[in-house]
Amino acid sequence: MLDALKSRLQVAVSFPSPPMIAFQIIDLASDPEISAGKVAALIGKDPGLATKLLRVANSPMYSKRRKSDNLRQALVTLGLNAAVSLALGFSLVGTYQRAKDSGIDYLKFWRRAILGAAAARLWAVRVRMPNAEDVFLAGLLQDIAVLAIDRVQKGFYAELKSNATHRELIEYEMARIGADHSALGAWLLRHWKLPESLCATIEASHTNAGSSEPTASLIAARCVSLASECVESLLDFEKHSIGNLAKHAADLLGIEIDAALETISTLVAEIPEVERLFDTTLLDAEYASAILDQARELLSVRSVHAMHEIETLKETAAELETQTRRDALTGVLTRGHLDVVVRQEFEGAVAGRWPLSVVFADLDCFKRVNDTYGHAAGDTVLVNTAKLLGEVVRDSDYVGRYGGEEFLIVLPGVSADIASKVCHRLLSRLRRTHHTLPTGNIQVTISLGLATHSSDAPFGDVNALIEAADRCVYAAKKAGRDRLVLFTGPSPLMPIGA
Repeated sequence: MLDALKSRLQVAVSFPSPPMIAFQIIDLASDPEISAGKVAALIGKDPGLATKLLRVANSPMYSKRRKSDNLRQALVTLGLNAAVSLALGFSLVGTYQRAKDSGIDYLKFWRRAILGAAAARLWAVRVRMPNAEDVFLAGLLQDIAVLAIDRVQKGFYAELKSNATHRELIEYEMARIGADHSALGAWLLRHWKLPESLCATIEASHTNAGSSEPTASLIAARCVSLASECVESLLDFEKHSIGNLAKHAADLLGIEIDAALETISTLVAEIPEVERLFDTTLLDAEYASAILDQARELLSVRSVHAMHEIETLKETAAELETQTRRDALTGVLTRGHLDVVVRQEFEGAVAGRWPLSVVFADLDCFKRVNDTYGHAAGDTVLVNTAKLLGEVVRDSDYVGRYGGEEFLIVLPGVSADIASKVCHRLLSRLRRTHHTLPTGNIQVTISLGLATHSSDAPFGDVNALIEAADRCVYAAKKAGRDRLVLFTGPSPLMPIGA
């Protein structure tokens, strides 16, 4: 059946071959010395074709800053390759639009073809293909074999329902001739000696458009395939989801859904200009407005959803930051973050010439609490102590768990005298605190070591400051616990009594 169709097409008179100017344009496209002069001379032989190209060059879809007043300027605006592709498309459409109805709805056919061409071009532009007008031509001619079959075999499509989808059309053809119109169309265009890239794009638009290999020719085929879906959605959008179309386009072309929705909106917005260029009516204005509203609504919803996702990510980031900065048990700063804080505060104190006090706080006999009452009781004591430390210091101070039962307090801008008062207040509060456990109440005291960096008694670096406070808390333990030891410089460590 397929071979018979091809034979009939080769000798058919009912289906016209491309006009002579189309063949001349094809020859010109293969000329390695193609120039604006040659293209202008050829296209100028057909005033109607020249007028269309001039209108295209000055249309909102293509025009640059400068208006084209003549064909040569239009060629410069469009680019030679684009102009040749568009000229070929216009010449072929002009020939086949004059054919009369046989077994298919020609008006619907050309609405599909022209819309498909506009859509294919916009998808190509979206993915930054350098030959968007070549894709335009492929979109325009992707269903050319449907016309060919209808002309040489009357009534071939008579049994196909009038509202058949593109997929149903393909299945209908496969069942009857063992091939679809993309394969036959590519064969027909090769028979007419049209550019191989055009033939290959149309041939692959049904069979390989979903392949994952991102070659330029395959991307062009995907654009043409998506253009066909666009046409179905636009001509009967009440039965098709614009959102689903955008999602499929995003998946197939590797773009964002928002970008796909914007492309669909641009297509609908450009329809009046496309109608003017092809002297036809493609879409009712109210219908187009409804489609635009749907696309904009989807974009708006996605924008709100994206904002929600951003807020969720921020919250997640904040939670993660809290997890890395805050001790899971006590809620005070972790050792890692505390190291960062004390280093920054030390650098600030040196630069600003203000004091910085650090206090090591180590719970007394904490191992005995764990051994006697259990680790849960020890955790309760740690949590209560951390809470108490936070209540004693200012909001601008830092409290962190340095390890085990040991805490570090950082007091920016606080002199040794004031820091000593804070420490004595802390000692007093701990002595009065009763930790409630299932087995009863217990008291746990704390030993403190204080070191202060100041302009009068500076430390060489932050490590020396922390080491001094650590030595002081060790001295407090050795002196009997439940007390403060203040680092006094080169003189011996001086315990400050309970």
